[in-house]
Amino acid sequence: MATAILKEIYELDIIRTRDPEALNKREIVYDVGGGEFDHHGIDKVYRDDDIPYAACGLIWRAFGKTVISNYDSDLTKNEIEEIHEHVDRILIKGIDALDNGIGLFEDRGKKFSLMHISSMISSFNPVWNSEESEDTAFNNAVTFASTILKNVLKRKFAELKYKDTLKQAYNQREKSEVLILEVDGPWSEALPEIDENEEVIFVIYKRKDSYALQTVRGSDGEDRRKLPESWGGKTDEKLAEVTGVKDAVFCHTGLFIAVAKSYEGIMKMADIALNVE
Repeated sequence: MATAILKEIYELDIIRTRDPEALNKREIVYDVGGGEFDHHGIDKVYRDDDIPYAACGLIWRAFGKTVISNYDSDLTKNEIEEIHEHVDRILIKGIDALDNGIGLFEDRGKKFSLMHISSMISSFNPVWNSEESEDTAFNNAVTFASTILKNVLKRKFAELKYKDTLKQAYNQREKSEVLILEVDGPWSEALPEIDENEEVIFVIYKRKDSYALQTVRGSDGEDRRKLPESWGGKTDEKLAEVTGVKDAVFCHTGLFIAVAKSYEGIMKMADIALNVE
């Protein structure tokens, strides 16, 4: 991932080695060599939350803002700072934690394992009976990491550009509990900053050929209110029967999203959901 970050700025001639003589000839050395971007020494650099930096984080800390500003020269300093912190928080920090031997998940006795970005990148390493070279595998992993990095940046840029649309819709609410969006976008990421008092319970937005009613999560990570239990898992005629909305389409068993074909239908479902105790 550190290499993917640097590729956003430089045309790289990469040498993977621990040979001190070879390293001394390179412009940037990371993850080895004992220098600024090697985290293997005793004197580690720590974030404010005590998660130590690894090579990836050290590279992002030094070069990330340049990567961001190269994408959009019109970004303000505060916006660059926000994007830089966001990428570190949701992508880089987890990589650094694992690279420093810190586990990411609590053991809750669950009988499943969840792949994460580091395990996905590690999966590019050649298996024991493979004839693929380590350098080829590394380059393939970098291509994958570059895609992930670009997608994270793309989504955050989209969120920033969507904020004005979201603020306008928020200020035009007829009911404080319901936010209606004419243009769907990354509202779940941006809404907490706008809705500081956590007034919005449901968000309505247009889909390709229907309308959705979705719950909003509070600062505790839980839905501020679930959709009615009687809706859960029902579709079409069965959902229409319990809601009285003829064009109701479905409600998820998790009670966090429901869909109707018309705006009038989804508004009626929102009214019902608001008034159910």
